[in-house]
Amino acid sequence: MTVPMLHPERTADPRVMRWVTGGEELSPDCPGLTALLRDGTLRAVEARPGEVRTTLGDQRSWATDGPRVRSALFEALSRSGRDEQCAPDELRRRIEEILEREVAPLAGSHGGVVTVESVDDGVLTVEFGGACAGCSLRGQTLRKLVARAVQAHYPQIREVRAAHGRRMWLGRNGTGR
Repeated sequence: MTVPMLHPERTADPRVMRWVTGGEELSPDCPGLTALLRDGTLRAVEARPGEVRTTLGDQRSWATDGPRVRSALFEALSRSGRDEQCAPDELRRRIEEILEREVAPLAGSHGGVVTVESVDDGVLTVEFGGACAGCSLRGQTLRKLVARAVQAHYPQIREVRAAHGRRMWLGRNGTGR
């Protein structure tokens, strides 16, 4: 079992704490969080990709109740692990979400696109499109942006590589035949 990432961050609302989870998702079975909701320690728990937001109940404080909330979240995230056993289609979908959230804004700002071609036996293959297809910095984008983002969430992805560009050889008549 891997140790889940869990980092609290304050929000504009002092009753709400944002817990950064590093892409891990809550297990559907969270007895510790359920107990905190039942006893009024928490008013709400909202899970989002890469984070969980918890809202304290009335007459509660983070100084007093924060350690119990953190322990319950840690337990729930530990149960879900890092999805090493999730189905291949689900892993691909989650990796696509990471690319959309963490890679697409930068690639898109330069007119490029990075998409998942395949996820097979711990190897992620991505395809560079748009301006990224011919960019001389795509190797750095692959290593420093794509690989780091994906492997931070899914360490079972042991290799990230670029798909070989598809070339169309034009015949003498310019039609590719």
